[in-house]
This record gives sequence, structure tokens and C-alpha cells, in this order.
Amino acid sequence: MSKHKQKLKTKQKVESKSKDFFEKTDKFFDKQGNVFFWISLFFTILFSFLLFNLRVSEAGDDSAYILRAFELVKEFKFPSFQGPLYPMLMSIFIWFFGLNITLLKSLSLVSIIFHLYFFYKAFKGRVSGFLLIYVMIIISFNAYVLYYSSQTYSEAFYLFLQAFFFFYFFKEFVSKQRDFGLKEAWGRYLILGMLLLFLGLTRSIGYGAFIAVILFFLVTLRWKSALFTTGVFVLEFGLFSAIKKFIFQSKASQFSSQLNRLMQVDPFNASKGKEDFGGFIERFLENSNLYFSKHIYKFLGFRPEMLEPKTILTLIIYALFVVAIYFAFKKNKYLLFTGIYLTVLIGITFVIVQTRWDQDRLILVYLPLILLFLFSGIYYLGKQRSYRIIQFLLPVLFIIIFFTNLNVLTKKVKTNDEYLMQSLAGNEFYGMTPDWINYIKMSQWAAKNIPEDVLIACRKPSISFIYAKRKFFGIYRIKTEDPDELLNTLKERNVKYVIMGSLRKYPKQKTEYTINTVQRYLYHIQKKYPQKIKHVQTIGTDEQAYLFEIIY
Repeated sequence: MSKHKQKLKTKQKVESKSKDFFEKTDKFFDKQGNVFFWISLFFTILFSFLLFNLRVSEAGDDSAYILRAFELVKEFKFPSFQGPLYPMLMSIFIWFFGLNITLLKSLSLVSIIFHLYFFYKAFKGRVSGFLLIYVMIIISFNAYVLYYSSQTYSEAFYLFLQAFFFFYFFKEFVSKQRDFGLKEAWGRYLILGMLLLFLGLTRSIGYGAFIAVILFFLVTLRWKSALFTTGVFVLEFGLFSAIKKFIFQSKASQFSSQLNRLMQVDPFNASKGKEDFGGFIERFLENSNLYFSKHIYKFLGFRPEMLEPKTILTLIIYALFVVAIYFAFKKNKYLLFTGIYLTVLIGITFVIVQTRWDQDRLILVYLPLILLFLFSGIYYLGKQRSYRIIQFLLPVLFIIIFFTNLNVLTKKVKTNDEYLMQSLAGNEFYGMTPDWINYIKMSQWAAKNIPEDVLIACRKPSISFIYAKRKFFGIYRIKTEDPDELLNTLKERNVKYVIMGSLRKYPKQKTEYTINTVQRYLYHIQKKYPQKIKHVQTIGTDEQAYLFEIIY
């Protein structure tokens, strides 16, 4: 053997020995990345089907998206409340195929599939291959994410748009580390502005992505990029607003009704006043505790669903975030932007959302990014000579997380199995509690027996619409106790009948507490005008639903 070959062989051995465990696993997963992508895609589709839910949820937000899409098709009414883009997408399918709930739910499955694809494409070759594939596998086996693959909430669609935005932004702006002029890259700025607008039009919090992009450009000293992105985004937002005003004749703001409620101390009681600065700080701290110590650990299978927050668990998440942002700033610009994005959007969420909501879906859309970002902090820490032990502990942690995740998924698949079979067999009420069965049956009875030109009021109008195929008027809150004002509100909207259900305040158990908004509304009227409330029909023997006629 020649001296040159001996030196080359010796050099290769030294390089092989010098590679740490993370480098070896990254090399393997980078090489086999496409194989693991198809594996994760297969399990995503499989478990999405096993968890498929054919009915709308009791919360009502998902059916409200369908109702707004239906109104756009039938009445050309712009879906201004919450994000309008998702109902606009659904309206296309309603226009062609009618009110097919299963088809509309399948759009979410398609969105989850595209999310996985663009998430993989966005980060492939830009972060640790080991971490990327692991996060994808976890998402493919995560019951909480896959739940939204058969729901008409906007979460799945937002996940897809978010992943595509990251893919495009990384490819066109982060990989090319220079300031683009407008003349040179006007097309890129237009597409970037459009994607930022789409994120905001899907979920109002999505406008935070614009702030994240500008902050990233400023941190990386790309002043022209920040300036031109701002200009293009403002231009496109203005153009969309003009189209909405002149084509749809809509002056309603996506923010106005939402923002007013978010600024209140109590979203259902304006008389308690507006939140002050100290109140927003308190919100941030309480929401941090709720969403980090409850929901993040729940998503990974470490904690059960009904639980109390623990501050120590929240502090662990924040500590990991600090580590991750430190290494991202020093070593990886893609992770740096990911950290800025999460800081802005989650931070805004924690400040503006009242703690009483406590809905895991508010943070679930960031779960893939959160996992990848936090694990990257541990990954880079483990590459430091003093913390090499992490390179062997982290895979052990990953194995534990996988099996806790799988345990939750298995339980939810078993729970859904009988429901899925019954639903496919046509039993639309299987698994529902009596309060909801009676409420829906009353909605259907009223729709069948009351003339079309008469409006019926109820507490959950979007759900009544789905099951009765007819529009209802919603009584969501009581703004006054004046019976004359309450009566006039109904009269002005041609409401002649009201459904009062016994919907449980705590859905999983029957207690003395119900959602009593309609009951209180009618009580204030009846107290002064008992003759104006006439009982018409009762359905059910337990947790009944009632129909009343309003006599003007």
C-alpha cells in the first residue's frame, strides 16, 4: 500500500472516530429521509382514518365555518368573523357538491398531508435530519394533531399554509443571505406578502407572521428586505380590503368583534370593563402556565387531559426555549426564524386570549415547530464537549415520548372504533349525550314544522343548521336585562320561536349546571310579560329540549 493511500485511510479513520453520535445519526437520516417521509405519510393517513369523526363538534366553531361558507354561496355574504379564507375555500366545494359534511371534513385530511410534505421540504437539509424525521414520526402518531384531520376547524388548513410559508420563506429569503432590491425580486416579495396575508386571513393571529418576518430581517440587518416586505404587505392588504368593500359590499372587520371581546375582562359580560396593563401581564403568565404545563405535556402523552397546571413544567419549557434561541442565533438561521416566529405568535396569543378559553387548539398549530425548536436546543447543547452525555440520553427520551404518544393514540383509536362503525352505518346520534340528542332533534322538528320565512332562535345556531339544514338566529349572550330591549331584538330579526336546550356546562358529566343563556333571556322577558312566552313542544324525558313561541 502506498504512503498516500495509508495517509488517506488513516485520515478517514480519524474523521470517522471524530464524528459524534448526532453526526452519525444525522448522516443516516439525511440519506434515508425520503423513506421515512413516506413511512410517516402512511401512518398519518392510516391513523387519520381510524380517528375519523363524521359529525361536527359540540363547541360549534367548526360548524360555524361551514355556515359562513354556505352563506357565501347562497347569499354572497362575506365571512368576516374570524378568518374568512377557510370558509371561502369551503364555499367552492359547497358550490359544486352541496352541503356534503364528509367531503368538507376530508379537506382537512388533505391539508394535514400537505402540511407534512411542506414541513419536511422546509427543514430538510437545514436542521438535524435526526430531529426532523423524529418530529415527523411523532406528528404522524399524535392523536391530538390527527383529530383535526377530520374536523372543519381551520387548524389543519392553517398547518398546511404555515408549512408552505416556511418552505417558501426559507428557500427564497433565508437561504439567500442578502438584501434583495424591489426591482430585482419584486415577484418574491409579492408571493411573500400574499402568503403572510393568507395566514392572517385564515386565523387572525396569523398576522403575527408578518411581525416575525420583519423582526428576522432587522435582526439579520436586511433593511431593504424589511422595508419592501412591509410595503408589499400593506399594498396587498389594502387591495384585499378594497375588493371586500366593493365586491362584497362588506365593511365588517375581521378584528373588530373579536378584538372588543378580547379586550374585555369577561368576554361574555361587557359590564366588567376593559382589561388594564396589569391584567394583560397576568393573562400572559396564567396562559403560559396553562398552555405549556398542561397542553404541551398532554400532547406528548406525559400528562392526562383533565389536570391542573404546574409552574415547574412551564419553567422547564421556558428554559429549553432560552437554550434553543441561544444556539439558533449562533448556529442556524432557519431555527432563528422559527424561534422568532414562535415567540411572536405564541406571545401574542398568551397576552390577548382570556384564560377561561384554555383551548389546546390555540397552541396545537405550533406543535411541530415547538418540538423541532426545543429539541434542537437540546441537540446543540449535547454537541458541546461538557454535555456529550445528552447525545445518549436524548434518544432514550425520544423512545419514551414515542411510546407515551403511541399509548394515547391507541386508546383514542379504540374509543373511536365503535363510533366510526356506527356512524358509517348511519347512526348519527351514536355516542351523543341526551342533552345534545334532544337539542338536535328539537332543531330538526322545528325546522320541519315552522314556516321557512320565520326565524328560530337558539344557543348553537351553527350546529342546528348542520343537522336541520336551515338557518337559525343565535342567542350567545345577554347584553341587557331590560325585557323590552330583549323582545325588540327578537322582533327586529323576525324571530317567532326559541329553542331552549339543557346543554351541559361540563360536557363529560351531567350536573345541575347547564348553558343557560337562552333560559335567562326568556326569564327576563317572562318576568314582565308572562303571556308572551308560549310553550309549544318538549323533546326527551331527561335533559329535555323545549320550543317556545314568542307572542308579540
